[in-house]
Amino acid sequence: MLADSLILLEHSPVYTNGRRNHGALSADEIARLQKLGCDYVETNRGGEITFHGPGQLVAYPNMYLKDHFLGTKCYVKGLEHTIVESCARLGIDADIVDGFPGVWVSQTQKVAALGTHVQKYVTSHGFALNCTTDMKWFSEIVPCGLQGKSATSLARILAKQGRADVDASTNAVLPTVIDSFKAVFGCDVLPLEMVSPETYDTIKQLVQ
Repeated sequence: MLADSLILLEHSPVYTNGRRNHGALSADEIARLQKLGCDYVETNRGGEITFHGPGQLVAYPNMYLKDHFLGTKCYVKGLEHTIVESCARLGIDADIVDGFPGVWVSQTQKVAALGTHVQKYVTSHGFALNCTTDMKWFSEIVPCGLQGKSATSLARILAKQGRADVDASTNAVLPTVIDSFKAVFGCDVLPLEMVSPETYDTIKQLVQ
């Protein structure tokens, strides 16, 4: 049995909503989003509506917090600091804004969304870092329900810095995020095929 895991992936286009917003969207609005070529899923995470899709690195840490001597608030701060550290390693200034979950590159622009669920000290869901995400998807919603705020991506920020040649793809950013997660949480992160080949093979079959 695996104690902790960190799943990192890219989703097909999907809008997801948090547990407090179940049933908040009308059938017409859901149909409108689906006509864009996107799924719509209501989840048990915190937060409001957001987008997941190609060019976005989504992290799902599944951790037993007691083993790490962490409470929920400290865990959430750890996820935010993981993204801040990842951005710093890429030469991007990002920070946490009080009262607004996620990670921001300005008072109005968010580069990563956060939405978690913790039950009996076990975590699920996590964060989504916009790497080369097409921002058109976010223009169809009010991301995270925050009026006057917008989403941006690492690629856009690097281009504004005159560093458009820096590879901001999810594959390129992935090692940086893993190293930052290790540094913030003080843990090792090993490939699943090394830790549990059986589990790795099962998951591989499920996603094929």
